[in-house]
Amino acid sequence: MDNRKRNNQLKIYLTDEEKKVFEKKMKLANCKTMSHFLRKCVLEKEIYVVDLEPFRNLQWLLSNATNNINQIAKATNTTGVIYKNEIESMNRQIEKLSEEIWQIHSLLLNKSKESSDD
Repeated sequence: MDNRKRNNQLKIYLTDEEKKVFEKKMKLANCKTMSHFLRKCVLEKEIYVVDLEPFRNLQWLLSNATNNINQIAKATNTTGVIYKNEIESMNRQIEKLSEEIWQIHSLLLNKSKESSDD
């Protein structure tokens, strides 16, 4: 062990299913040994942390807008009348959704630029 460049050993435990997945991915990566595969995964791959909060907010806004649109459609189908304030409300909700989408788009664009600069 003294003449080895890599002298730290790691040991892992896997279920049978995890082991099958591990071996399949190892073959797909054209790695002959577990050591080579793990080094490749750990040392050559980027780790990305994704903040999903903007998507949760977008999901809430979308859900809220679709619920309101459904209520307006039901009332319109029942009465045959749609009110100007209902249309304005839908437009405001669509504008909020558009703003959220553009903010997320900008965040993703900035992240991709940061990654390409590294």
